[in-house]
Amino acid sequence: MTITLYQISKLFIYASVFCVIVVIPTTFFPFIGGKYYVFRFLVELALIFLILWWAFEAPKGMLEAHLRQVFRRPLVIAVTVFVIAFLLSCLFADNPNGAFWSNYERGEGGFQMLHYYGLFLLIVILFVDEHDWRILFRCSLVAAAGMIIYGFFAASFVDGFVGPYLRGDGGNALQMIFSGSRFQGSLGNPAYVAPYLMFIMAWACWLWWEKGFQNRARNIAYSVLLLFYLTFFVLSETRGAFVGLVAAGFAFLAYLAYSNRRVRKVTMSALGVLAFLGILVYGVFSGRSNLESIPGGRLLTVSASALSAQTRTWSWGAAWKGFLERPIFGWGPENFSTVFDKYFDPRFFVPGQNTETWFDRAHSQIFDTLAENGAFGFLAYASIFAVIFYLIIKHAKHVFFSSAEAHAHPLHHHMLVALLLALPVGYLVQGLVIFDVLPIYINLFIFWAFLNYQFSPHHAQHE
Repeated sequence: MTITLYQISKLFIYASVFCVIVVIPTTFFPFIGGKYYVFRFLVELALIFLILWWAFEAPKGMLEAHLRQVFRRPLVIAVTVFVIAFLLSCLFADNPNGAFWSNYERGEGGFQMLHYYGLFLLIVILFVDEHDWRILFRCSLVAAAGMIIYGFFAASFVDGFVGPYLRGDGGNALQMIFSGSRFQGSLGNPAYVAPYLMFIMAWACWLWWEKGFQNRARNIAYSVLLLFYLTFFVLSETRGAFVGLVAAGFAFLAYLAYSNRRVRKVTMSALGVLAFLGILVYGVFSGRSNLESIPGGRLLTVSASALSAQTRTWSWGAAWKGFLERPIFGWGPENFSTVFDKYFDPRFFVPGQNTETWFDRAHSQIFDTLAENGAFGFLAYASIFAVIFYLIIKHAKHVFFSSAEAHAHPLHHHMLVALLLALPVGYLVQGLVIFDVLPIYINLFIFWAFLNYQFSPHHAQHE
């Protein structure tokens, strides 16, 4: 079997999702730099091999014709406009050099955004059937498992695996993970673990539901897999992502209740029960300080009066003032620290207490985008989700229910559409209090490319 340059380019795309496992302990920020270097290198290799395929193997005019079709699709246009807006923010930034190249701690400047966009376009060009997506999603599931396994090695104090655990705490790896610090795996920050796993659980659900529920062994395997990921989602104790997951669950059930009469009573009942349990749990456990000592207990202490919530709202205030000062293109990516310093809120500093007094992010993807990218960048960012919801609401029925199999077994097709609707809802809700980094960005751009594939004319006709 001869492997083509086209297939090699795909292999590098599949490999790119494994960058989340990379940790280089000898660097100043071991959980950051290595991931970015590997991701950029793999995307660049994928692009190089695609160009080589176009030059030496592709039928004449094939790639050019495909690109003309690609850039007519609404989601590709929306993502392209957002990237252009992001780069314009770099050009007009308070510190253009830092905005484009970023720094060794964050790495999320214009140069990195070009690589995310490169990943998006490469997937849009290369992935032309369901088989490609199944491989990418399965690779993502394996990468997520590797991220979690890294956390076990760190908790076991294996040489070369760094983590938040201290040898003096005692206990084995399981005891350390379930009773020690918030789980961070190979990502270096528990706040990144939960949003990342939100996407991973969505990919697992898609792989499971697209084949229906006739295979019992398959149902059991994916149920166990989802429970595995959900366990570490909870152990990361990221409250914003937890609220996002709840919002996604409500959106999922609400769509099922709206779209499928057969399960309407069940889903409406489930919505009611979940709402009641949420109110009950919050009413019973709210304000109890001892909850944070149990695994996942931090998720039950969601409060607007908590110090972490207050510091976020203060940083949002600075972001809003910065946006008002530079409303068109913003201050530029990686320039929020200048905004924070200029509009510093003295309430951050409490004498005698261990408090955060310096932020380089607004700790909200929404406010970060407003302050750093201005109105142009924010509207471009929002337009992507406007296109997404428009496509799902207006065209999902035609795309997912045009085949005889879909009419015979409509439930799992309704569930697939509900999943496509619920995932951006969950992402946007958690994005109110969490900012995006590489593990989240990669999956976000993959999701955008996947939606483009699902709603492409060729795919709709194939269905």
